Amino acid sequence: MKMTPEQIRAMLDGLSRLYPGQFGVTYEQINLGRIPTAKIHYSPDSANSPKNPNRVLFVHGGGFAFGSARTHRALATSLAKKSFTDVYIPDYGLAPERPFPAALNELIECYQILAREDGNIWLMGDSAGANLAAALLNEVIADNGKKPAGILLLSPWIDLRPGSNSNTLSQARWSPFERLDMLEYATHYLQGHPPTDPKASPILASMQSWPPVYLEASEAEYLWSDAETLAAKLQKENVQFEFRVEKSALHAWQLFPDILPEAKRSIEKMAAFIASHS
Repeated sequence: MKMTPEQIRAMLDGLSRLYPGQFGVTYEQINLGRIPTAKIHYSPDSANSPKNPNRVLFVHGGGFAFGSARTHRALATSLAKKSFTDVYIPDYGLAPERPFPAALNELIECYQILAREDGNIWLMGDSAGANLAAALLNEVIADNGKKPAGILLLSPWIDLRPGSNSNTLSQARWSPFERLDMLEYATHYLQGHPPTDPKASPILASMQSWPPVYLEASEAEYLWSDAETLAAKLQKENVQFEFRVEKSALHAWQLFPDILPEAKRSIEKMAAFIASHS
C-alpha cells in the first residue's frame, strides 16, 4: 500500500533518531525569524579553526512533502566538520499543508536574517531542496541582496514540468520513486500553480549572475537528466561550476556519510569546493 506524506514523515523521523551525532559538534534549535531551524556547529580543539566560519543554509529535500532538519543531520554534521562551517537547516513548511510559495517565502526570510551578519553565506540543497535553494538564489539576485559565495546542488529536481527530461527520459536502475510519484509530489506542492513559473522550475530562469556552483548527481538516479540539463545551461550562460558524477549511487546517497563511501567522497569534494571559493 502506498504511503501518505504523513506516514513517510513519521518513518523518516523515526529512522533519523538512530543517528548518534559526532564528537565536537553541537546542535542548537533556533529560530530564523518565524522558522524553526537547526544550527550545527563544529568546535574543534584546534588553534587553526577559523574564527569566522562560512555559514551554509541547507535546504533539505523530500519531495516538498517530507524530510526535516533531523533527517538531514548526518550529512550536515559531516559537512560542518570537514569544512569548518556552521550549517543551518530550516524546517520550512511542507506540502500539501503548506503549498507553493510558502516554503520559498520562509527560506527568503531565513536568508535575509543570515545575510545581516558578516562572512560568507553558502546555499545548499538536495533534490526538491535544491529546487528551493536555486529559486531562493534567483530571488536574492533579483532583489539585489547579498549574494552567496556559492551554491551546492545535489541531485537537483530543477524542473517540475510533467514533460521534463527526467520525467520523459529517465532510465534509472535504482530509484525510491518513479514518474507517477514525481507528478504527485509536484501536484501537492504547486496545487494549481503553473510549473512553468521559474520560481517553481528554476531551470527556466536566467543563471548568468549565479555564483560558483557545485553540482552532483548519479547516472543511475531518476533525476540524472535534470542535473545534465542544469549543467548544460550553466555552461551556456558562462557560470563557473563543477559537475561531479557518481556512476551507480542511489538517490540521496549523501545522507549516509557514516555508511557509504560515495557519501564520504561527496563530503570531501563539497568541503574542498567551499574552501576554494571562500
